Amino acid sequence: MPNPRYILGLLLLLGLCAQPLLAQKSSFLKQQRYVPTGPYDYDSTDAENSERMALQTAGLLTREIDPKEYIVGPNDILTVSVWTTESIHADVIVSPEGKLVFPNAGVLNVKGLSLDSVNKIVEKEARRIYHNASVDVSLKRLRQFKVYLMGAVAVPSVIAATAADHVFDILERAGGVVDTAALRGIMLFREGQSEPILVDLQRYMSFGDKEMNPTLLGGDRIIVPLRNSKNVITISGEVVEQREYPFLPGDSLSTIIKMSGGFMPSARLDSVRLIRINEEGDRLDEVIFDLTSWEENLFTTNTLPGDIALRSGDRVYVRGIPRWNERQDVVIDGEVRFPGNYALVPNKTSLTDVIAASGGFTKKASLEDAIIIRTSELLVVDKEFERLRKLPPSEMSAGELQYFKTKAREQKGVLSVSFPDLFVKGDLGNNPILQDGDSIYVPEKNLYINITGSVRNPGRIVFQPGMSYLDYIELAGGYGFRADIDETLIIKPKGDQFPAASENYSLEPGDNILVLDEPEVRFIDVFTEVLTISAQIVTVVGVVLTIVRLQ
Repeated sequence: MPNPRYILGLLLLLGLCAQPLLAQKSSFLKQQRYVPTGPYDYDSTDAENSERMALQTAGLLTREIDPKEYIVGPNDILTVSVWTTESIHADVIVSPEGKLVFPNAGVLNVKGLSLDSVNKIVEKEARRIYHNASVDVSLKRLRQFKVYLMGAVAVPSVIAATAADHVFDILERAGGVVDTAALRGIMLFREGQSEPILVDLQRYMSFGDKEMNPTLLGGDRIIVPLRNSKNVITISGEVVEQREYPFLPGDSLSTIIKMSGGFMPSARLDSVRLIRINEEGDRLDEVIFDLTSWEENLFTTNTLPGDIALRSGDRVYVRGIPRWNERQDVVIDGEVRFPGNYALVPNKTSLTDVIAASGGFTKKASLEDAIIIRTSELLVVDKEFERLRKLPPSEMSAGELQYFKTKAREQKGVLSVSFPDLFVKGDLGNNPILQDGDSIYVPEKNLYINITGSVRNPGRIVFQPGMSYLDYIELAGGYGFRADIDETLIIKPKGDQFPAASENYSLEPGDNILVLDEPEVRFIDVFTEVLTISAQIVTVVGVVLTIVRLQ
């Protein structure tokens, strides 16, 4: 049965490998700097978290160890295997002085050597004793050592690490960096080296530059600097992440574009602009680059033509392709074969084009009642109508009242198009070019005449050609008790109104016949009107008598 600890370690390894690098970056940056307020005020929470993370991740490997890169050191345990007439397997530990005691061969100095070099030395010594022997040296257990974290980190501390750990691993294990930290220009001081090793975690996290995230050795000191807001380079426009980056010597145009995640599909690569301040600081210089050839090669090892060194303060702008991927369409619903959304070619697609694309009309389509609504017009506010809407009709002039009534009946956004003329008669004189968001609706034929108002049996009656409005009223049971016969209206589906007795219309399926009631006459209204007329007569008589007396 497998060892439970082995299964747990394997599951932890798979879980860590499945985490995206950018997700790690988010958690890596979110820590806040802890400032103690007294000698006994310790951040115990972060300390506990750091210890827990260290226990969970210590000894886990991102991949197999490269013998040519792994530096052997004190407390590493190596397994030496010798195959000859008999097999010899011995576990040996590297001493604190960097020495290895080899069975029957003495002491070997392996300080500062790679695992591959140690293997060659051991093989040479073993063959001196065991002729024609096959020798192998493998790493059985990684040593642990101290690494010091200082600067803009969440918890300045000493962390246990192995020679397989990288700077990023240790910083994350310690709780990450503070929000004002710079991920570029981290300094790694190592014993025996006069100059610090430069660590650039931004390059590592942006495009996987492993050289900028080195492995560690015992006694390494990691110092994370604060961001310098003046020593920066900036990129904006059609890149994955527009932002400002700390500047480091050696940065080039490709560096900042890679760190920003690369170009968006909408980027216009033939005119990438670089703006920089001249040496005297009194003028802005502009350089325009054609980076079309970079599109497929940006994240490869191929040489990028036109790549130049950047200076602190440089700004890069990547313009976008105008109206890139801007989708324009119309929607058509009702009695067509294939209702739905249809793409438009701006300033070209017409109504007939869309109807043809939708498969044409069905047999039930009512072309007379089909409409086009321009949804962009629905957002237009009629200020005069809104003003009149707030007034009572008694305060409107005759012209204002007429305007208000007309606008109130108007169906907003409807285009004036005769579908029968366009699709039956073939008159292309009014074949509108459609716009993004236009809506076309083709209703089903209405085979009825709708009768409402003061009739005995209001409702729908099947349309019969040649019948007059009086015939339909008769079929509806005749006029009601209080019907005003002279106030019968014909209302068309699109809102037109005609007096029923006029000859300016013809009845069609879908028309509405509205019979209004006689206005109610109240005694008080009659009395008031009579009193008003009488008062006016008395006034006129008085004026006449006065004129006669003056003569």
